[in-house]
Amino acid sequence: MSPPSGRDSKAAVKPLLVTIKVVSQEKVLRHTMSRTDKLQVLLDAWYHKVPDVTYGTGVFLFKGVRLRGNKTPADLEMEDGDMIDFFEHMDGGRQFVAGPMSAH
Repeated sequence: MSPPSGRDSKAAVKPLLVTIKVVSQEKVLRHTMSRTDKLQVLLDAWYHKVPDVTYGTGVFLFKGVRLRGNKTPADLEMEDGDMIDFFEHMDGGRQFVAGPMSAH
């Protein structure tokens, strides 16, 4: 016997809350939020809970696309358990010092 049609419509309804995981090379943060909250709440929570990272010094990516704080999980069709990558901006590398060239 097939389930009542009311059950099928409920299966398509997304939960109000989602837990999103933010991951960097050294840290992991799980944050539960409403699907309609602006992602700025999540970005601010990252900087607050990871104090060794200076506010605004990185980029957040979801499926390879840079996140903006004015979007919501619903806008990006995020699901419970989705992961956001955080990459801290890097300055530099090794400084190049030009010197005399030697002939071999």
